[in-house]
Amino acid sequence: MIIKKSLNYVIAYALWIVTILLGLWFVLLARGGFQGALATFYVRGSLTYAQRARFFEQVFVLVMGLLWLALVLITEGYFRSGAQRPDLLKRFARVAGLVLLLVFVADLFLFWLQGVPSGNWLRWLILAGELALGIVFLLYARSPSLPDQTKRELN
Repeated sequence: MIIKKSLNYVIAYALWIVTILLGLWFVLLARGGFQGALATFYVRGSLTYAQRARFFEQVFVLVMGLLWLALVLITEGYFRSGAQRPDLLKRFARVAGLVLLLVFVADLFLFWLQGVPSGNWLRWLILAGELALGIVFLLYARSPSLPDQTKRELN
């Protein structure tokens, strides 16, 4: 009993680390997209624009860092409480699916900003994988669970 409970916590924290890394991936992609958008509107020789752009980029990084920290803190408690219940994988799928869709949007924006090259099929494959995996995770999280009586019969 104690071993099973401990194993559930180990799995919960492993899934939490995966979620943290997905969130960090989103932050890095969003920052790259934001910097690319700022560079698109750069007027050559405008020192005031460069200073404003640097300020907005620093504010953006601060806000994204705080959102990532909130993701880390909220999901830790969410997964820890899910370790005591049979729906831990659904909890992970719900969070990871949402983060993967955010990664897809940020990656798609960055892809569009850099120009959509027709010959880069690997980038299209990565985008399709992010979208498909995010949708599959969210669909799995929404699937109905077994009724309580069926769970007791299976155990």
